[in-house]
Amino acid sequence: MRDLSSLGLAEVPFTRSPDPRFLYLSAQHRTALAKIAYTVEHREGLSVLYGDAGVGKTSLARRLRQIYHDDPGHSVAYLPMPTYPSEFQLLKAICDEFELPPKRSQDAQLALLSDRLQGMRDEGQDGVLIVDEAQELVGGQFDLLAAILDLRSEGQPLLQIVAIGQHELRVKLRIKDALRAQIVAPSTLEALDPRDTRDMIRFRVMVAGRADLLFTDEALERIYARTHGLPREVCALCQHALSLALEDDRDPIDADLIDRASQA
Repeated sequence: MRDLSSLGLAEVPFTRSPDPRFLYLSAQHRTALAKIAYTVEHREGLSVLYGDAGVGKTSLARRLRQIYHDDPGHSVAYLPMPTYPSEFQLLKAICDEFELPPKRSQDAQLALLSDRLQGMRDEGQDGVLIVDEAQELVGGQFDLLAAILDLRSEGQPLLQIVAIGQHELRVKLRIKDALRAQIVAPSTLEALDPRDTRDMIRFRVMVAGRADLLFTDEALERIYARTHGLPREVCALCQHALSLALEDDRDPIDADLIDRASQA
């Protein structure tokens, strides 16, 4: 079997790990990023992004984490899977991201977080909390986020929160009036259309080191027909087709290889 370099690739272009370098920004991704950036930079408090599994929410969450990590005007906390048994444990996890020690009571822990966030604000730095898979939050944990948003300086929240989750999150927020009322310009990610599916594949191939087209036009059409533009499924099918191409010494990848990959 040939290696990736035989196809002009320096690395795997369709890895399932959400690497921000491989995030293709479609129009809907750019819109979501713009809404979140507006909310954060104007200190509006709460941004929410919804989307089905596999549409690229985690890749976008990690891109946001990278953006605010690289910005000296922000300090970012990132919770990739908030499956904590209580609101106090959630609060401790948030504090840990800001390098704060655990306290014995929730009130003391919240006061410590407030002091840290106020100190950051005084030094010209805003705190940002990104919660991925936020549909995993339960009950009083939503109330805790509302309480954190109530920590304010000159009328503005001290912590900007970005909640990213599946559509179950939308359902849970319906009964949390105090939190839902603070959502500014919510966004939704959906599956890609045929053009964006094609462009995403070509973008990933380019990032992986190959300038020439790796898939024929017919192969790209077949990929969309098989995956309906769901990025996770697109990457899985392309990766399987790539392994078949290496095994069979095929370049470019044609529709026949896509059919074989989708049947395995």
